[in-house]
Amino acid sequence: MERFCNAVCLFFLILCSVLFAGESYKVSVSIPPVGYFVSKIAGDSLTINVLVPQNSDEHHLELKPQDLIEVEKSDLYFASGLEFERKIIRQLKRKGNFNVIALNPKNLRDPDPHTWLDPLLVKKQAHLIAKALSKKYPQNKILYEKNLENFLEEIDGLHMKMKDLLSGLRSNKFIVYHPSWNYFAKAYNLVQIPIEIEGKEPKPRDLQELIKRAKKENIKIVFVQEGFPDTIARNIASECGADVVSINHLSADWEAELLKTAQVLHNALK
Repeated sequence: MERFCNAVCLFFLILCSVLFAGESYKVSVSIPPVGYFVSKIAGDSLTINVLVPQNSDEHHLELKPQDLIEVEKSDLYFASGLEFERKIIRQLKRKGNFNVIALNPKNLRDPDPHTWLDPLLVKKQAHLIAKALSKKYPQNKILYEKNLENFLEEIDGLHMKMKDLLSGLRSNKFIVYHPSWNYFAKAYNLVQIPIEIEGKEPKPRDLQELIKRAKKENIKIVFVQEGFPDTIARNIASECGADVVSINHLSADWEAELLKTAQVLHNALK
């Protein structure tokens, strides 16, 4: 009888361990960089659903019914303050499943949501991510806290590298089609000059003023982004004798993309 009981207990222990190992956790995020942040903290403990593809315009995303279904299947949704996310939040409210974590600092009143391009703001977001994951999955809290510590050290290292690259430059201005690099520019004493005006291409008069300014201030770098038109940017660069460089503010390889951008700016502005 004792052997039978021991065997039954062993069976249930094995069964529970198999079931637990097969348990799948899922969270959703708005953009690839946030997916990167979550993965740095969560490791392999969950699946990450990313809504916005790389090389796209995050401000004009058309959500498909399946997108909302995938978000509803998730335990948490990490929001970046983008326009399309309002629909997601309304949907979650209606279903009584309001597990949305807002990653932008509460004191920001700027409509620009591109905070993920400033490493110091990302440190704040990393803390929010780790806190939300630890609360939802307390069994993994130690893992998340350790990974957070490591990630914060990596961010500090990245920040110092970029600070060195972007200090003491001859010029501090660059042109970019889509004005997504404002927080990045402020963090490193740079000036972003956008081509796009309120989400639209510039009018001929605006374009002439921009070319005139670029020539006067001897701006030698024009950034373009995949998913956005680049004809105007290339025309401006041709008029000013500037280089055209493609960058990706939605890169899933966040750290490498920021460091590459800093190196390009260093080479162009030194």
